[in-house]
Amino acid sequence: MKKKLFLFGLCIMMCLSSVSVSAGEKVEENYPLIEEEFSVYEDSTIEVVPYTQYLMDVQTTIARLEPGKVGIRAHVYCTTTMSNIDITFYLQKKSGSSWVTVGTGRATASNVSDVGKSVTTTAVTSGTYRGKAIAKVTDKYGYSESMTSYSGSITI
Repeated sequence: MKKKLFLFGLCIMMCLSSVSVSAGEKVEENYPLIEEEFSVYEDSTIEVVPYTQYLMDVQTTIARLEPGKVGIRAHVYCTTTMSNIDITFYLQKKSGSSWVTVGTGRATASNVSDVGKSVTTTAVTSGTYRGKAIAKVTDKYGYSESMTSYSGSITI
């Protein structure tokens, strides 16, 4: 009887002293996601990315390279080799709650399926900036499509 009681007590002690282990995920914010129906109108500010035949993705980054110098880089990914890839870059500065274009540039590439291009500018004053890139790809038959990408913002 003592032995059974001892084993029973040991089992209870082991059950109560369990250690919980969690994966290395950390929750920074807790935003509730609510299912909601909405309509998209022509003048709506919601951006809808349409189906594209060739363009898979455009990734844009912005970086402060040195005091007063900023660089914007766009990488364009296509499903096949394109005759021409034309990238128009926009440096935008935050003004209140909107973004104002303060500089533009262009870069092109031919006969490639993916390409990374960069532009830089100097004499940038203090403020919050982001990069915008519009990539237009054209196939050998003259069909073209475009996609827009925005970088995150940096403060100088």
